[in-house]
Amino acid sequence: MVTILQEPDHAIEHIAAALEVYEQTHEAAVCFVYRYNPAAIRVKIIDPTFHGRSKGERHDYAWGFLQGVPEDILAQISVLLCLEPGESAPLDVEFHEPTRSYL
Repeated sequence: MVTILQEPDHAIEHIAAALEVYEQTHEAAVCFVYRYNPAAIRVKIIDPTFHGRSKGERHDYAWGFLQGVPEDILAQISVLLCLEPGESAPLDVEFHEPTRSYL
């Protein structure tokens, strides 16, 4: 089940639905989504499928699952973080302790 890190809005629900399909297709995957500010949504996917793939390959693969989401909602995704289990990235901290948005 996709983890929504706050009260979802219409856009978050669309993205979460696409991520549910991702998780159903990849049993070991875990997905997170939250709205950072009125203009930005952040998405994180942790999946062993990403092992050995470049960042570009990971993003292309993940975007394939998001293509059914309306374009105006896709445009709000400011971060798509695709990690394999145990991998760390500086931006990953934002999913646990988001910095304050001034919007």
